Amino acid sequence: MKRTLLGMVAVLLIFSATAQTSDSVKFATAPRQELKLPKGAKGYTIVKTNIFDSHQTISVIRYSPKRFKTAIIQPEKLTRLSASAEAVDAAFGINAGYWNVSTSEASTYIQLNGEQLSVTADFEKSRVDGLACIAARRIILDYCKAGNEDAHAKRFQNILAAGPMLIDEGKVVVDDERPVTSSFYTHRHPRTVLGTDKRGNIYLVVVDGRSKGNAAGMSIDELTQLCRWLGLRDALNLDGGGSTSMWTAEEGIINHPSDNGKFDHAGERRILSCIVVKSKR
Repeated sequence: MKRTLLGMVAVLLIFSATAQTSDSVKFATAPRQELKLPKGAKGYTIVKTNIFDSHQTISVIRYSPKRFKTAIIQPEKLTRLSASAEAVDAAFGINAGYWNVSTSEASTYIQLNGEQLSVTADFEKSRVDGLACIAARRIILDYCKAGNEDAHAKRFQNILAAGPMLIDEGKVVVDDERPVTSSFYTHRHPRTVLGTDKRGNIYLVVVDGRSKGNAAGMSIDELTQLCRWLGLRDALNLDGGGSTSMWTAEEGIINHPSDNGKFDHAGERRILSCIVVKSKR
């Protein structure tokens, strides 16, 4: 297996310099609807902005791990993000790991409180190559192929596997074992991302999709570009599609989940796991 880390030169081979500059400016200057969040966290939503020659609706939360505690939640049964987050008095959160819709069981590696709950299924291994490791004062996002979690499991109590890893230590990740011509990579879908910047700030990002004229969704390459514009040093793609959701205690579901086929906040799907954030105060 060959793993290559590509920087800006490779990105420019994917997108022309002109298009990249134009889209990055559109993103930077788009009107932002600020989210109501506790001190130490900032967030906003950009609605129906023309990026990548399509309408995009994007929500972002940035917070400091010094002020907030992050946790992976996996209820005993499929539960909406809003219900899981409210149950633990969270301030905000997003959906998290992949799961098997036929069995309603996790399909990737999960370890909570030092106990391994699941491993990555064979059918997920082509896209799952990253770990979110939750520590007391930081989140570590690492490139890690399925089956190689032991070293991380010894260091961290709480781990969630997902993928693909988009950015690792500031560089775009390209893995030649990935089926990059599959629709998962090339087609536009709702997406969810967990990221960190060079200062250790944590980012929760959701991209809405499947709503013509409102939210096209993004391909994996486009999503990676968005993460670069946000200044992320590490970025991990989480479960997306109809599972994509962002919630805050002040405003409820922030994005426009696609399960009900409408561009509103009522299409929230029951999911297996989520990442929730609580104020340390």
